Amino acid sequence: MLGKLLKYDFRSMGKQFAFVWPAVLVLALVNRFTFGGLFQEGAADIGLPGQMATGVTFLVYWAVILATMVLTLVFIIQRFFKGLLGDEGYLMHTLPVKTWQLILSKLLCGMAACIISILAALLSVLIIVPVPAADLLGFWPELFRALGSQGVNGILAPLELLLLALAALAQCCLQLYLAMAIGHLFGKNRIAMSVVAYLAINIVMSSLFSTAAASFAALIGEQVTELINQRMEASVWGVWHSAVGLMLLGSAAAAAIYFFFTERILRRRLNLE
Repeated sequence: MLGKLLKYDFRSMGKQFAFVWPAVLVLALVNRFTFGGLFQEGAADIGLPGQMATGVTFLVYWAVILATMVLTLVFIIQRFFKGLLGDEGYLMHTLPVKTWQLILSKLLCGMAACIISILAALLSVLIIVPVPAADLLGFWPELFRALGSQGVNGILAPLELLLLALAALAQCCLQLYLAMAIGHLFGKNRIAMSVVAYLAINIVMSSLFSTAAASFAALIGEQVTELINQRMEASVWGVWHSAVGLMLLGSAAAAAIYFFFTERILRRRLNLE
């Protein structure tokens, strides 16, 4: 049943972004021949009208990029709020599925929308920037060669960063979900109470992370001192794995806590009236 929920949510995502993501790439291609041309020889010959047209297309491009990011955030909030706490909630909560499956479906869809939006923006930048294809393609072998020279650490480091990015993204989405679930417990001013709940969660979690970071800083200081004294490369990777591992553990733990309380509220305290 989770597969059917994902299919429904991803179909909604496709309708929402069907024209937005292609528009980003099309505008990037247009700017490739306008803004990108300013970096080439003879760019001064385009004249004032050409420069104005270049400025307009570039501003439109960045406006669409900003709109895409805003729309992605709105989509993440809207799919959860309307789908589980709004009018659609009457139908969704009568389906023969677990509450955690409903939340997970919204989470995966929201994360996918965010990732695709970011990739579309990054790809558009690569389209605009006049980097020769040979240089761009040659960058990756050099990167893999450099990582390979580090042995196992060269494989673990990118993997750790990827997992950390995914955990942080899930944490951000689930924090929004929990805030909306808490706000929905109130009979009035639910949106305002959701905002208050989000800020309160931020304050509490920031305090916890600050305490953890302060404790870890002392440990890092000891390892850095050891590194200076012994000049061991292994200590560098030890500091890296410890720091990234702690951040990954913190994000994953926060995401799990958010998911747990969101599921508990929707399963036991949900009020759609």
